[in-house]
Amino acid sequence: MEQEQSQDRFAALPRPPYFAVIFSSRRKDNDNDSYEAASDHMLSLAKRVPGFLGMESTRGTDGFGITVSYWTNEDAISTWKAQSENSVIRERGRWLWYDHFEVRVARVERAYGSH
Repeated sequence: MEQEQSQDRFAALPRPPYFAVIFSSRRKDNDNDSYEAASDHMLSLAKRVPGFLGMESTRGTDGFGITVSYWTNEDAISTWKAQSENSVIRERGRWLWYDHFEVRVARVERAYGSH
C-alpha cells in the first residue's frame, strides 16, 4: 500500500513495525541538474516496488544530507536494491555525486510524534 508524502515533508506511515533505509551522504559540489533528475527518477522507481511506504529527505548547505526510505519488510528492500536501473544510478552516484556515504537498515519498532 503506497503512502503519500504529506505537504510538510513527513512521510505518512502505518503503525510499526516497518523498516527504514537510512542513506547519509556528503555531496560533491557538482552536476546538480543530473543529480536532481536521478533523485526524482529513483523516487519514481521506488514507488513502483511493492512494500514502499514513503521517503523523507533533507540536505544542508554544506552538502550533508539524509534520506530515509520506509518499507514494509526486508524483501521489499532487497527487491528495490536489485532493480537494474537503481543499481546503475547508485553506482553513478558513488563516483560522480558523493564524497562519502553510509547506508543503514533498521527495523522501526515504535514511532510517535506531534500530529
